[in-house]
Amino acid sequence: MADTTTSQSESAQYAEQAYQNGLLQTLRLAVGYHQSGRMAEAEQLYRGILQGEPEQPQANHNLGLLMLQKQQPVEGLPHLEAALAAKPDSERYWLSYIDALALAGQTERALEMLAFGREHGLEGSSVEALAELLNAGQPMSAQPG
Repeated sequence: MADTTTSQSESAQYAEQAYQNGLLQTLRLAVGYHQSGRMAEAEQLYRGILQGEPEQPQANHNLGLLMLQKQQPVEGLPHLEAALAAKPDSERYWLSYIDALALAGQTERALEMLAFGREHGLEGSSVEALAELLNAGQPMSAQPG
């Protein structure tokens, strides 16, 4: 019985590793499409990843950025928020989310989130640049990655 249990455990580990490898390859392909301007293909792959892994931070972040590039900031916000929730230590995710809020016409909320982020350690030249843009009423632009 122990051999069967060990074998099942090893099979499960192998299947999980294969799944994660496939997910990573799909994510790399999506990012490549996104960076080369093949937005429809990138969006399809990001959405496919999120069907299996709804909280996957990079797929959420990049899909949110893609929506910003398509001039659809409101549709991008939930994805950027999910990315930030999954990886709250990412300065890039903070900046993208705050920028999307500004693009969606939610400048006050963007300023609130910037202040909240600063209270929790968000700092640096990119943060200061975003603060200046927000105070001037201008969002910044973001790139996938």
